[in-house]
Amino acid sequence: MKGNAGQKGAAVKDEITEKEFKKLTAIVRIHRSIGENLELERISRIAVREFINIVSCDACAILLIEGYKVRILAEKGFSQAFGDMRLNVDTPTIKYIMDIKQGILSGDLSHGPASSCVPQGSSMNSVICTPVIVDDKVRGIIHLDSLKKNAFDEEDMELIELLSQEVSIAIERSLLYSQSWDIFMRDKLTGCFNRRKFDVDIVADIASFKLDKKLLSLFMVDVDWFKEYNDFHGHSKGDVLLKEVADTLKSNMRSLDRVYRYGGEEFAILLPETSKEEASYGARRLQRAVERKQFEGEKQSQPNGKITISVGVASFPADADNSDRLIEAADSALYRAKQCGRNQVCIFGNKQ
Repeated sequence: MKGNAGQKGAAVKDEITEKEFKKLTAIVRIHRSIGENLELERISRIAVREFINIVSCDACAILLIEGYKVRILAEKGFSQAFGDMRLNVDTPTIKYIMDIKQGILSGDLSHGPASSCVPQGSSMNSVICTPVIVDDKVRGIIHLDSLKKNAFDEEDMELIELLSQEVSIAIERSLLYSQSWDIFMRDKLTGCFNRRKFDVDIVADIASFKLDKKLLSLFMVDVDWFKEYNDFHGHSKGDVLLKEVADTLKSNMRSLDRVYRYGGEEFAILLPETSKEEASYGARRLQRAVERKQFEGEKQSQPNGKITISVGVASFPADADNSDRLIEAADSALYRAKQCGRNQVCIFGNKQ
């Protein structure tokens, strides 16, 4: 009897030691993974990958609070569950966490403060939401959910809260860095990211998405007959037009998509975790949005009386296995769109 009791005691001790070791290992792994990385999206992608490895869940996301808006920095399974649901600081669960500055653990989402944030038709049942606090303000939220009831326990919550401190340090450092980096990486005229950042981002995204087996789509966008507008109205009006087109592009893309001024009147747009079919639909919606918008002076200068865009679409890994080939594919599709009459979308590999 004593022998059995001793064995049970040793087993319990080993189990506790294993759990504690798991926590410490997770902290060290995230700390080392983040390392010298300073870009928020990259830090968040690393953290999401580690969270999913540590805690068994169906979806995970890191959200950044920027004034009134809430932006998804990185996610896996989150967009699929929440769809087009718009998140902001008035979203009940987010507002609740910002007010109390504490996390939520729920094993039954039909009850409690998190129930109001469950999208209609969603089958998630358990959730962990913890705040990421910087300078005593909630600057982000770590979200994990599961289809199972009571999928998480207090130890999972404690672990994620502990790791959120590591993420908060990284975010604080990254915010300071991004303030100066943003000036260097943005186009002064349009406010879009510039070509320099595009060249960095597309390589980093493909490397990361290869590892995670995710999709990436690219739009190459050209303002049709821009030279005619510029020659007729002058460079100052041309600059105003480019800024208005850029604003239209940005306002018609998702928060996780990134718009770049590629050069002159040409823009590039990266769409993370977007299939070729989804990208095709989004490109046509974007082309129609520009066509519908009224721009000053367009009737006087443009061959068809309208400011329009041509869009070339290509996707990774369907059309290319590296950044250079993906750009070439999207450029090829854009060239075909312009050759076929402009004001249209061409998909790389499609015959029409």
